[in-house]
Amino acid sequence: MQQHKNFARRPQRRKAAIASLWLGLSIIGGANAAHAEMDPPWFLPFSTMTEQEKRGMQLYYHDAGGVGSGIGCADCHGDIGQGNIDVGAPAAAGAIRSTFDTMTSGGAELMNFLKNTPAEKDDVFSFLQVLRYVTRPNLGEAETEGKKIYEEIAGGVGCQACHGMDAVGVIGPDIRGKDPVAILEAMKTVPDMGIIELTEVQVNQVASYLRALHELEEH
Repeated sequence: MQQHKNFARRPQRRKAAIASLWLGLSIIGGANAAHAEMDPPWFLPFSTMTEQEKRGMQLYYHDAGGVGSGIGCADCHGDIGQGNIDVGAPAAAGAIRSTFDTMTSGGAELMNFLKNTPAEKDDVFSFLQVLRYVTRPNLGEAETEGKKIYEEIAGGVGCQACHGMDAVGVIGPDIRGKDPVAILEAMKTVPDMGIIELTEVQVNQVASYLRALHELEEH
């Protein structure tokens, strides 16, 4: 709540942020016009979530701006609901009901474009209670770079295209915890990985990220 108040006192910054934010989000939405059920992020306890929480997850990450829009609450509030002070978005994980109702009913300027139904708002609120208990491994510089390579850069599509966002395997196998030697060997011997060109530094960064995922799984 306080972050919204502070943000409101800076009208020029607010206008610039709103303009650039929604321009970017409209481009994202246009590129994702077709509705698609999203893969759950690797850090969520998806298998134990209720159907309502799963619907809320879809809205939070992908459909809050409309089904298939690709625009979700996470674009402002963060992938684990941690908030973003640069756009005046407070932390949302574990939201209090009264505050949530106020903010989704005209109390937050940046959210006025949303036209979600009461049932959809209930779904999102239920998912925010899940985020309250979500933790991820602290990623250092190498792990953070490795995450980006894994999710977006490798082969132009990221390793996640075959191994999934959490590296547990989709088309390809579970690769959590794989070391640089194993990654390099796979790049040389697996035909489908022939399109991947990574430097030694990048391979080490990916391995650091895969080790972080393995450590998360062990805990």
